[in-house]
Amino acid sequence: MKINDLVSLYVSYIEGPGGKKRPVLVRKVSKDRVMAFKITTKYAHKSKFIQQQYYKIQDWKIVGLNRPSWIDVGNVYSFPKVGLTFKKIGQLTVRDQIDLDKFNVKFKEKRNRK
Repeated sequence: MKINDLVSLYVSYIEGPGGKKRPVLVRKVSKDRVMAFKITTKYAHKSKFIQQQYYKIQDWKIVGLNRPSWIDVGNVYSFPKVGLTFKKIGQLTVRDQIDLDKFNVKFKEKRNRK
């Protein structure tokens, strides 16, 4: 598992018990943990506030996703490496890596002004 890999793994619900398998974008891999952004296909019915933290993946078909998808940069999730099982989907294209980094900088600037 490397930075900018898209992988499918089990993500627990924050609001309550349970969870589901979902795609995530790996942002950092350390000795003990994996840091990642969630990926979603749900965009249209989200509030404008939430939509501002979603980066649209331009090359979603190329990376192995089945539908148009967005990266939620609003929260970085941390998963312990021990016992982590995942399936690699693909890797973010260079174009999306560059655009995501630009998007993330602008997003952080907006949120820091508030």
